Amino acid sequence: MKKFLSMVMAAAMVVSLVPATAFAASDDVRATAKVVDAQNYTETEIETANSVASDAELQLTFTTADYTAADFTADIDLTLDNAYFRAGTSLKAEDMYVKVDGSVYAGEETATANGIRTITFTGAGLDGADVVLKVPSVAGQNDADEITVTLKGKLDRGAVLAIGLDTVMDKISKGKTATISVDSDDIRITNGDDLVYASVESKGIKASVKDTVDIATEEVATLKEIKVEPAVGSNFAALITDEQVAKAELKLKLPSGYEFTAKTDVQVNGTDVDFTNDDDEIVIKVSKLDRDEDVWKITGLEVEATSAKAGATGLVKISLTGSDTVSVEAIKVVDYNVVMSVDEDEDVPVIYSGVNVDNKGITDDSDHESLEVTIEETFAGAWNNSKDFTLSVPEGVYITAVKSPAFDNDGEDGEFNEEEWFEAAYEEGDYVDLTFKRRGWAETDPNKNHDPAELTFALELVADPNFEGDVVLKLTGDAVDEQEVTVAKFVKPYTVEAQQNDMQIDYRNTEIPTSVVVKEAEAGLWDKGTKFVLSLDKIDFDDEGTIAVDDKSGLEVKDDEVKTTTVDGDDAVYFVVDSRSDDEPATVTISGLQLYMDRSLPAGAYDLEMVSPEMNDPYESTVVLNGTKDKVDGENRTIADINDDFVDYTAKAGFVNIVTAGREDTESFTTKVVVPVGESYLISGENKVTIDVPAYINANGYTMLPLRAVAVALGINSNNVLWDQSTRTATIMYGSKIINMTYGQKVVYVNGAMIPATAAVEITNDRMFLGLRDLGNALGVTDITWDGATRTATLNGNK
Repeated sequence: MKKFLSMVMAAAMVVSLVPATAFAASDDVRATAKVVDAQNYTETEIETANSVASDAELQLTFTTADYTAADFTADIDLTLDNAYFRAGTSLKAEDMYVKVDGSVYAGEETATANGIRTITFTGAGLDGADVVLKVPSVAGQNDADEITVTLKGKLDRGAVLAIGLDTVMDKISKGKTATISVDSDDIRITNGDDLVYASVESKGIKASVKDTVDIATEEVATLKEIKVEPAVGSNFAALITDEQVAKAELKLKLPSGYEFTAKTDVQVNGTDVDFTNDDDEIVIKVSKLDRDEDVWKITGLEVEATSAKAGATGLVKISLTGSDTVSVEAIKVVDYNVVMSVDEDEDVPVIYSGVNVDNKGITDDSDHESLEVTIEETFAGAWNNSKDFTLSVPEGVYITAVKSPAFDNDGEDGEFNEEEWFEAAYEEGDYVDLTFKRRGWAETDPNKNHDPAELTFALELVADPNFEGDVVLKLTGDAVDEQEVTVAKFVKPYTVEAQQNDMQIDYRNTEIPTSVVVKEAEAGLWDKGTKFVLSLDKIDFDDEGTIAVDDKSGLEVKDDEVKTTTVDGDDAVYFVVDSRSDDEPATVTISGLQLYMDRSLPAGAYDLEMVSPEMNDPYESTVVLNGTKDKVDGENRTIADINDDFVDYTAKAGFVNIVTAGREDTESFTTKVVVPVGESYLISGENKVTIDVPAYINANGYTMLPLRAVAVALGINSNNVLWDQSTRTATIMYGSKIINMTYGQKVVYVNGAMIPATAAVEITNDRMFLGLRDLGNALGVTDITWDGATRTATLNGNK
């Protein structure tokens, strides 16, 4: 009776160690903020307009719109700097709209109550629903620089919410700007800080560049087109009179750390012009330019980052005689030289795991193709062809083909066979990674005005039945910074819900008290004739049990009673889909399962496997991306070849946990375990096993071994090595033994009997450690040796 109570208490402790975690749904809504039609004023213009900055608008583009709330509501905070919203006139309905797929939905003020105006965008939301913006009448008719507007309704991904910025600037002297910041606790706002929507300039010039150019230290790049325009007036003749033109100059000056190269050949509006190059400054005589133009587009500026360091930005200062100097950010010094990316606007494809590229066994028509990946140099010559690099996918994901690989490079002798190059890399990476031993193309030469090299491709992918989640493609190598992009997502075509069942050994008709529930991922996914087989390693199922299908999906199975088949010599149970589900995913519940358990079975946990031959057999036969060098008997490699004919189909780890063995199993430990002190591994039989905390010698000179790592290495199932944080007690359930040990105590309990220990139990880096001899005694391993020369402990099993 005492023995039985000990077992019950241990089982209760297992349950107590499982955290009760609640999962709450949340919205993932994201938007990018920007200002459109920002206004530039002269001091005279802004004075004439009574300090009003208008015509600019704030746009929020919704980049992600995953809603879980039935009625989505978001507060959006708008904060102005050097400006304020005017009571009663700012934030008018006619200055707002929503744009979706090219259609514009104008705002209409539909109600006003308690100082709050309701602006409705009819039909602008998901499925044609209305979207509403609640706007305060600017703090109860008082001017305000901070307000909160409330968005009600769901906007689709890609939708744009526009709000006109008809405001008043506080300070209107030269150089002053008005900015708006956007924030929200309900929407993740990108680029929401200090957006300039109005600025005051004096009479002079303004300059702009479409984008910065990336450059590495001691590398050369050509700047993007720089535009110089009059800040006031229609052309440059209004700035420079005929009397001034003879002495007038246009100058472009680089900051410290940069120089114009000797190859710089300046063009203005596509025409060569005379200029002088003083390393860091270009000077152009205005008499050589057309003053009747409204813009001077300057190209051909080649720059070298002579000493500028990574992370620095280069401001080109531009001055015109008689005007103020202006600056544009034209250069960025980068500390990486190869960039991997995908199109962020493309949806990540969803693929089902455990099926081949033809989706055998399911009705899905996906092509298993990832997002297109781009790997490109940030400047010509950045990709070092003497360095290896690797592309890797997560464990359990395999590449079956490379789709549309293309290489764009204007270097000499740059042509090569991209598909063979990928095949060779997959073979080199042992069908786990793509390991590129050589680049395969001619180096781009910045001195020959080559464009940066660019490689694009997509991958055809499959994944093991138990793999689910994002496929993160990782780029590593000596010549590149480590980078990651998400290229696909795998989901399981079915999920299995099951509980651990603590069972006492018996011969047959041992009923499992809980049910196994199999759920379809989406309606109509399982094809007619698809078979699902459940099995346990070393334990037979009896042909008892019932199969019940939910009453909503419409799916039917061929028999509502359990039938048996054989899997690896063990009796298994199965069901077969007779007709597909219709409107809802199916749920199949298997109850009353019974086991035939041989009395020789050792205590421990036994995993439940779920296999669908119609899905999984074709999957294991899937051919991976294959070249010609590495075949199996002259044939292409398959998933089964790579996995040595083993793919994990575990549906529930520890589904059956035998807590009492049929006999006292004192000869279970047959594995020799070698534990080197100070090393992050141990040797179990012939296998090298990584451990997160190494063995060590404590202050009293005792060799301390990691309890869980050594126990598992000796063959005890990890589920039977338990930890109770409240009492800081470890428990090992082995056969008919229950072994307990508590932190700080110099004693071990076996089935309640106290056994003195030579060293107190210690905890190091959140792992429990026990003395070498004490651990062996507790586990019944009597042949233990210590080699002082190599500082190695050896536990010889079955001795």
